[in-house]
Amino acid sequence: LHEPEVGSKFGEVQELMDVLYQCEDVRDHLNELAELCTRASGFMGTGYAAEDKVENMDEHANLCAEAYDSLLAKHPNFKPKIEQTVGHGLAVLRQKHKFKWGTMH
Repeated sequence: LHEPEVGSKFGEVQELMDVLYQCEDVRDHLNELAELCTRASGFMGTGYAAEDKVENMDEHANLCAEAYDSLLAKHPNFKPKIEQTVGHGLAVLRQKHKFKWGTMH
């Protein structure tokens, strides 16, 4: 855009939309993994009608944690939103499956 102020704001909005799109993808995957963990324990955790467990849950969790760290490193201006979406999703998944990642509390 020919006006520098408008062009810089447009660039910020584009970056924001890119970050939100990536956060949405990672968070959706984390939600699916958490749902599969819940279903694997059966009806109300009793084992009745339990579904198969995810065999490579550690790999999935580690990849999501890497994506979280990568998003924080690439887009430090959007750290609160990344933590609110992906960081919270990692915390929810950790309630279902124990794993560690570099920036966990």
